[in-house]
Amino acid sequence: MINRQRLLDTFLRLAAIDSVSREEGAVVAAVRRELEAAGCSVGEDSAAHGIGGQAGNLITRLPGRSAAPALLLNAHVDTVEPGRGIKPQVSGTRIASDGTTILGADDKAGVACIIEVVRALNEDNVAHAPLEIVLTVSEEIGLLGAKHLDYSLITARTGFVLDGNGPVGAITVSAPSHDSIRATITGRAAHAGVAPEKGISAIKIAADAIAGMRLGRIDEETTANVGTISGGRASNIVPDRVEIVAEARSRDAAKLRRQTRHMVGRLQRAAKKAGGECAVEVNREYESYNLPEDEAPVSVAAAAMRSLGIEPRFQATGGGSDSNIFNAHGIRTAVLSIGFDEPHATSEWLDIEQLELAARLVLTIAQRASVSETR
Repeated sequence: MINRQRLLDTFLRLAAIDSVSREEGAVVAAVRRELEAAGCSVGEDSAAHGIGGQAGNLITRLPGRSAAPALLLNAHVDTVEPGRGIKPQVSGTRIASDGTTILGADDKAGVACIIEVVRALNEDNVAHAPLEIVLTVSEEIGLLGAKHLDYSLITARTGFVLDGNGPVGAITVSAPSHDSIRATITGRAAHAGVAPEKGISAIKIAADAIAGMRLGRIDEETTANVGTISGGRASNIVPDRVEIVAEARSRDAAKLRRQTRHMVGRLQRAAKKAGGECAVEVNREYESYNLPEDEAPVSVAAAAMRSLGIEPRFQATGGGSDSNIFNAHGIRTAVLSIGFDEPHATSEWLDIEQLELAARLVLTIAQRASVSETR
């Protein structure tokens, strides 16, 4: 059974350890100690080399006490900035930071849940499905840990990602594909006061291109954004170079193609019109997924929720997570909400009762999983 105080203590210990992306060495070591103390054998892969980080993904297997196929459980150990010197504060049933940093419940709440479930399963000596636990690094900067995972080490075909915000009961069944767009606009430098007419302003080209773009919420499935612009050297020099980083996302493949083409086209046409040049690189960061309600991760989670008196809520998202990468590798994976909110903000908070409920849900999933449910 889930021990609420032990679960809370685990989260508070982990939350206080700095672990911004690529700097997860200390928290990976701490999580490894927690899992080994719970009786697990823990391995670390070589993802750190591909990512350029301090640590790789942790991979743990908990043998089952049934003939069920393995289930994948996942959370990520890294956090966003400002995430150094986090001081978790408990007030009633809520945990928050001191207001100067994020809390890091995204996603150390998921990590703490998984550790507590492992402890409970080992203590209770009840039948459960085998578990393959993958705790990833550098999720927040492009799902890098999941992208560099050695999938030959994973046998599970059904999985659950404990990385959803909001109350327990939400199952994310659909997420978008994501195109990143990086553009370098080249104009011509000139003295801005003496001979501006001899220059071609890369900043003006960028401004004209962006002004003509469809951005923000395009429709219920599609979004687009220009995130950063950098360029120029001084106010008295017509700027000859600008770099732009943008993105487009959609749960519909045709809509994403159209939106990406539209944004690239605006950049190229604006450059040509002004006599400049534009080099654009488009990369698919991850692929979309859609899970029907009768597919194993959704049906298993929904049945477990109902057994706990929770009515499941099936939702789509505009964000990406490790589940996008797992689904692309044939591991049908849904995201479960675990009780934190306002992620990536200094106002982030975690509900302790929801955290306990999330752990109970995962424990129930492991216990209820059967061969017929998860194949």
